[in-house]
Amino acid sequence: MLAIGALLGCTATLLARTIRRSQTHTPHCGRCATASNWPTQHDALLCRGYGQDRRREQLRDIRHGRPVEEPNPWGEAPLLDEEIAQRT
Repeated sequence: MLAIGALLGCTATLLARTIRRSQTHTPHCGRCATASNWPTQHDALLCRGYGQDRRREQLRDIRHGRPVEEPNPWGEAPLLDEEIAQRT
């Protein structure tokens, strides 16, 4: 009986934690949180630094001849320093 009670208690606790976590999800940018060592409240896909990192990876892939799925998924984003140097 004691084992069954402990098992039910653990199950109820895990279920409650899962439900609470799914309901209180806030947007989080891992890049900015790592850089600043503070929790962030913005979505990574809307983060300028995250976009710049992905664009640098994409430019590196283009330079190395790797296939790139989408040429510019960020639209009219500000140019990177590397892109400005390349165009001048």
